[in-house]
Amino acid sequence: MSKILTRVADAGGILFVVGLMVGYVVLISPFMPESLDSPGAVLTHLQSHPPTARFWAGVWVESAGLVALVLFAARLAGRIRAHEPGSWLPSAVVGLAVGSFAVKIGSFAPSLAALHIDRYDAGTVTALLDINDAAFYVCWALDGAFALLVGLAALAVGGLPRWLGVFAVVAGLAVVLGLVDETLLENMQLVFLVWMVATSGWLLIRGSRTAPVPEPALA
Repeated sequence: MSKILTRVADAGGILFVVGLMVGYVVLISPFMPESLDSPGAVLTHLQSHPPTARFWAGVWVESAGLVALVLFAARLAGRIRAHEPGSWLPSAVVGLAVGSFAVKIGSFAPSLAALHIDRYDAGTVTALLDINDAAFYVCWALDGAFALLVGLAALAVGGLPRWLGVFAVVAGLAVVLGLVDETLLENMQLVFLVWMVATSGWLLIRGSRTAPVPEPALA
């Protein structure tokens, strides 16, 4: 079972991307309004697009992807810790991933509440969905910091090939800098997602062959 969970964690980056693309982009986004500028238009869109089984499937798929991110972070943290047992870096790496998970999962509640359009006026419904939009930027800020810290840790103490460490730093900086503009962030997200897939792919194919040797126990 431990080996299976390790392989799932190795694949966590790929599973996160799949959860995001399939769960949100394909299954959930058609039910969500494209803009929150007009509360009346938001309410009209929700009335004409009531949630179906497809929507709820998307919620579960996206949630699974977020869990995979935490497992992926724990796997990376484990490799870093094996090279630097007393370092604070592994805990910080996992902490950032957990923070992103918590913010995103926490934003689900107001968004789902907004679907009860018979209970709220247009302004309240829009405000509830706006919480999810705000969480989107907070999550990406945490994700960018996560990738940046993984990259810096890998370059400083090891755990990943140098090229993946550099790629992580680039991905993290791209996301953080992309936060200054919505259109720019849309483009910079791709760098982060490609890094996630590349790192997961390396862990699945080569990671077990280059696993650090644990230090011998003290007598």
